[in-house]
Amino acid sequence: MRKNINCSIAESLKRFEPILSVASSLEIKVRGYVSCVVGCPYEGAISPEQAARVAKTLFDMGCYEVSLGDTIGVGNPSSIQRLIEACAQQIPIEKLAGHYHDTYGMAIANIYASVQMGMAIFDSSIAGLGGCPYAQGASGNVATEDVVYLMQGLGIETGIDLATLASIGDWISSALNRPNGAKAGRALCAKANA
Repeated sequence: MRKNINCSIAESLKRFEPILSVASSLEIKVRGYVSCVVGCPYEGAISPEQAARVAKTLFDMGCYEVSLGDTIGVGNPSSIQRLIEACAQQIPIEKLAGHYHDTYGMAIANIYASVQMGMAIFDSSIAGLGGCPYAQGASGNVATEDVVYLMQGLGIETGIDLATLASIGDWISSALNRPNGAKAGRALCAKANA
């Protein structure tokens, strides 16, 4: 942790106390994030119990929701389910969210495993934009197009027009001169342009 934000986890949590206090007094909702919940580029594997303790601390401090971030993308469905199981013993499952990067191609599988555990809230980014600057080789967050495609396949209503989303992902990738990280987006655009 010190290599990323130049403080320990305990020091970092202490820094949040005044922010959460002011936010609470102003009735502003704060969402907490726990990064590197499965693995850390400096410490290696992270135990589910360690991540759950940090998540519980944020929840107890007043965060209305806590997002569990596999920010270097090393998780797999088994490790993610162990993580959620540990966290759900401390925090109601409806107060947990998933934030999965796709470094090893497991983000969609991890979301599916999370849905099976009862999680319903996930972060994503159009065309898989983003990344993790402190972890060499880490990719961006899971592509929104891929998440929406999964949810539609599961019969879960998102209210999102997937064709329009795919078109926007293709446009922004082209504008940024970078490959489109959305597998579903690329497939839908190829089909539409055929």
